[in-house]
Amino acid sequence: MGRKIAVALGGGGVRGLANIGVLKALENHGLVPDIVTGTSMGAIVGAVYADTGSAAKTESIIKTYLSSEEFIKQTQSLSVSDDPYKGWMEKLFDTAKKGYFFYRFLMRESIVSQGVFQELDRLVPDKRFGELKLRFACIALDLVSGLPEIFHDGELRPAVRASSAVPGMMPPVPIRSGMYVDGGWAESVPVTPAVFLGADFIIASDVTRDITSIDYASQMKSSMDILQRANDITRALMNTYRTRGADFVLHPDIGDAPWSAFDNIEGYIASGYECAQKGMPALRRALRRGWLSRLWKTRAR
Repeated sequence: MGRKIAVALGGGGVRGLANIGVLKALENHGLVPDIVTGTSMGAIVGAVYADTGSAAKTESIIKTYLSSEEFIKQTQSLSVSDDPYKGWMEKLFDTAKKGYFFYRFLMRESIVSQGVFQELDRLVPDKRFGELKLRFACIALDLVSGLPEIFHDGELRPAVRASSAVPGMMPPVPIRSGMYVDGGWAESVPVTPAVFLGADFIIASDVTRDITSIDYASQMKSSMDILQRANDITRALMNTYRTRGADFVLHPDIGDAPWSAFDNIEGYIASGYECAQKGMPALRRALRRGWLSRLWKTRAR
């Protein structure tokens, strides 16, 4: 009986585009997953890939959308900071301080309206999970119950919307009795959904930022700086813990690209491809070890 190989595609805004490069490299080496899982941008990439079964088609669909006039207008209206060292919370705060956005930040549940999801629907196929070529699941955080939820059946579009709804920036997505936001606040790299779908070997694509030492005196100037730093550290620690459940982890080198900087799409994809290419010998060794270990356990029974 063959193994079920899963690819868990992590989130992180534009950084998640590196997942496309990872999928391209895996395909080039004949490693086609049986299961795909995604968080946030990884959910968008994963949904398109699970539907097309092709990394090349996935790349074409997503790049066409990101270069469209409608998308460019949206990103220009929301781009308020060119500082690549600012985390998303700080960028959100910067946005909120600007006139009209300040009203939205305080008086509404999100800065952008429901209309942004209409644009997202142009990317995600209008299908049910069971109609996809590959098994797919994504994760989102329910603000009502306080628990993460794995979406793996039913309508695809609402689930992907929920998984990629950045809190404060995009409106929560109502599904049944829950109100869902970006799955990255629960699991940046969706290893748990891959386990849930029965994967025997999980390849994780982690596109989160690395935590490095700082010069406290020069960089921590306000309570917002401290809050942001603590938030980044907490999420990084949680991500490290979660990814231990994967059998092999890829870390594309995307530097400090902020979540909304869509000006280097080719570079992000290339970084994912290069990372997977370099890691291929080690990945194949891990696959062999995993296969031998599973075979031994099966025979031992």
